[in-house]
Amino acid sequence: MVELSLWERVAAGSNPVVSILIHNGKMHFYSVEYWQENWETLMDRVEKGETIGVENEKGDRAVMTPADDELIRIYTDHNEGS
Repeated sequence: MVELSLWERVAAGSNPVVSILIHNGKMHFYSVEYWQENWETLMDRVEKGETIGVENEKGDRAVMTPADDELIRIYTDHNEGS
């Protein structure tokens, strides 16, 4: 069985946005198709501090979130896998 990446597994959805509540407000989930068509705009929003999700038509979700110093430290400040 071949493991496919998220982008290979998802199909473009027809619903452009779904909102859910998160700890500091709402996070919006956009369809894969919407992300593909609006990549620059959505990435600008993430770079400015917003957390935004992507959802395929099967309901699988992923999240784009700004990487602050603590998040980067968690994934880099260790000796595992090196």
